[in-house]
Amino acid sequence: MADDSIRIFDPRGHILEQRSTLAARPKSLAGLRPGILENRKPNVRLLLTSMVDAMRERMDLGDLIIEDKPIAGPPSKRVMERLRDCDFVLVGSAD
Repeated sequence: MADDSIRIFDPRGHILEQRSTLAARPKSLAGLRPGILENRKPNVRLLLTSMVDAMRERMDLGDLIIEDKPIAGPPSKRVMERLRDCDFVLVGSAD
């Protein structure tokens, strides 16, 4: 007699779930120092700096810090330390 059952394997392996509390949102970005963390893909810096420029048209922002990271890897410790000087950081990818 043939076994007509279907076996489904989950390719994700063991899933690690960590719960954390999100940072409180500021009431306004006015006066805050923006940062950009880009992943070196084409046009991502243009996209993110354009977003900051558009925000500057509406409010006064502090100095902008721009850093990058490898396309398929995490930012370096130096980059993370530098971004600590920012009040908020835009992160994105583009092509």
